[in-house]
This record gives sequence, C-alpha cells and structure tokens, in this order.
Amino acid sequence: MRNLLLTSVVVAFSLQAHAVKAPYKNNESLNREVISNYSDLALLNYNDSLQGARALKSEIAKFVKLAKKGSKLASKQYDIVKKTWSLEARMPYGQSEIFRFYNGPIDFEPIDDGVTTYLESINFEGVEGLMNAWPLDEIYIDYVKEDSTAGLVNNRNIKLTKDVLVSMNEREGEKNISTGYHAIEFLLWGQDRSIDTAGQRPYTDYVDGGTAKNQDRRREYLSLLIDLLDDHLTTVTNQWQVGEKNYRTEFLKRDSNSVLTDIFTSMISMAGDELKSERIENAFLLEDQEEEHSCFSDQTINDIYTNALGVKNIYFGDYVAHNSSKSINGKGINDLVAFVNPELDQAITKKFDSLFNNINFFYKKSRNGQVQIGSIETPFDRALTTNKVEIQNIIDDLGSIDELLREAASELGLEIE
Repeated sequence: MRNLLLTSVVVAFSLQAHAVKAPYKNNESLNREVISNYSDLALLNYNDSLQGARALKSEIAKFVKLAKKGSKLASKQYDIVKKTWSLEARMPYGQSEIFRFYNGPIDFEPIDDGVTTYLESINFEGVEGLMNAWPLDEIYIDYVKEDSTAGLVNNRNIKLTKDVLVSMNEREGEKNISTGYHAIEFLLWGQDRSIDTAGQRPYTDYVDGGTAKNQDRRREYLSLLIDLLDDHLTTVTNQWQVGEKNYRTEFLKRDSNSVLTDIFTSMISMAGDELKSERIENAFLLEDQEEEHSCFSDQTINDIYTNALGVKNIYFGDYVAHNSSKSINGKGINDLVAFVNPELDQAITKKFDSLFNNINFFYKKSRNGQVQIGSIETPFDRALTTNKVEIQNIIDDLGSIDELLREAASELGLEIE
C-alpha cells in the first residue's frame, strides 16, 4: 500500500512538472564520424555530377560541330547527347539535391541575423535556381507548336551570352526559366505532346537550312547552357573540397547538433514537401504531365528514383558514383538512430526497402528479373492515368519516411521546424 501511495505521489508530481524527459543518449564521437562522412559523400556526389556535366559538354560540342557542318553523323550524335543528359548528367545530380534546404552552397542566401558566415563573407550566391528550376515555360526559350517565332532563340535582338542568360532567368515570372538542366532538356527534346513518346524535336533544328529557323542561335544557346552548368557545378563542388578555406571547413567546426539538424531538415524536406508533394502528388492529383519534373524527356521516374536515393544515401552513409568506380560506405544517420532506438532504425530501413521496391515497378526488367535502373518501362506521364495505385504506393512510403525521420530527429533531441 505504501508503494502504491508513493507511486501516486511521484506520478502526480511528474504531471505537475510536465514530465521532464530523461537526457538524450549522445555519442559525440559518432556524431563527428557521421558529419565527416556526410562531407565526404557531398564532395563525391558533386564531383560525380560535375563529371557527368562535363561528359555532356563534350558530347554537345561534338554534336554542334557536326550539325554546323550539316553532317549526316549529327543524327546519331544527337541521340548520344540525349542519352548522356538522361544518365551521366542527371543520375548523379538528382541524388545531390539532398544537399538543399538548409542554406548550404547549392541554395545559399545571405541572412541578416548578426552572424557573418563564410559564404556571406565572400558574397557567395547559391545557384540552384539557375541549375534545376522547373517547371519552365517553353515559349520563353524557343518555338512551340502555337508560335514558331517564340523565345530567346528566335529573338535576334538579344545577344546570347552567359551573363545575358543568367540575367533572363526567372525574369518577370518564376516559370521564365532560361538556364539549367531543364532548359537543356527542352532544347534537346522539345515539347512533349504525347503520353506514348517523349518530345520529338528533330536534330535538324540545329542544322543550317534544316527544320525551324535560327539554327545558329539554337546551337549557340545549347553550348552556352552547358558551359553555365559546368561553371555552376564547379562553384558548388569547390565549397566541399578538402583542406580549403571554404564552406566545408566551417561546416565541420560547427556544433554537431546544429549540423545534424540541418541534415535531418534536408532529408525530411526532400522526402516530404519536395518529392512527395511538389514532384509527385501535384501531378498525380491534377493528372497533368506539365507538372512532372522532366516532362520533355519523360525521365521523371529517374528523377523520383535519384531524389529518393539521395535521402537513402544520407541515412545509410553510402554513395556509389555513376561516372567512376568510386564509392563511400561510412557512418550514416542510421548509426545514430540505431544507437538510441534500434527498433526505429529497423522500421526506417524496411520503409526504404518498400519505397524502392515500389519505384522499381516502373523500370524494365532483364530476363532473370533484375531491375534495369535508368531504363524506364512506364513513363510517369502515362502512369498518371494507368498506374494510380503504384504511384500512390510511392507517395505513401515517402509520407511514412517523412514521419519516421521526424521521430528519429526527436529521439536524438533535435528540433525540426
């Protein structure tokens, strides 16, 4: 009876004191290992993306040269350019989007908070909006079915330079995109007007005397775009280099909880608001292919896969390069979660398995059933009407991962907005 009374008093006192939680388990040495590995992973991912962009630059240069000559070989080279955009360039970059959402180098903007960061001290400007902005209004760049004289390509009063293209990006409207991956995509594929195929822009749009007008400016525009992409990726990659006075150095010196909060913020933002809601659910609910990410090339399934893989990479501390034999297998967020709550780590792991099993539905399979990542069987625009259940499965898994990661952050004592 005495024990019962004592327990009642303790419970009442705890309720009155709003149940102060026990101190969070913390392993600072493990925190630092995870953060260091994260920095290595960021550098490898951006180097991989840069290598892919430079492969694309090389193939575009070959194509432009052949097209300018009117060579019959330009047709085959055009296909090589489009394949390079889809795989070597986009597959690593899609994974690198996980380094957004916490004001790091890719999407940096100065904050007037009385503290001068390294990036602020060098007047650094984030370039994400110049590299991957979407959706874009095709008529801002080049001709469309409704207007054969539309766009920057066909306005010979505008001198095409890198500075001009940067200055025109998002001018007078957020869909007025003039630079980046999707501007290149549109110049390669053109409008996509069918759920059965991607855009069908002919290579002769680049050949003097061929289809469409202003072929010389189209060649020039495409060349300038890939130069800019190289410039912008180099700028971001340099901020993650080892042993330099740069963002990485400052990042590694920061309080570990502050850094881990940023890392969780990026994972949660990508899994939930960005990928689940903006990139999948909007198009899904509207059944509108114009809302899909890579709508001209029909490569949106690869975007979904690589964005999701970016979240998984950070959780498990792994990265396998697309354009080289390099890889990383180090301490990840999963090690921290397992340290405080092994059951929660297992639940997150299972949900990642479910997510990628559901994404893999949209890829081709080999005769022995092996998934051929990058080779899309069912494009996203077609799936919007024919595979609603399968898309909903991906949406549900991403929603669950969002919630589970928030729970993991709480277990680690991190406050996520």
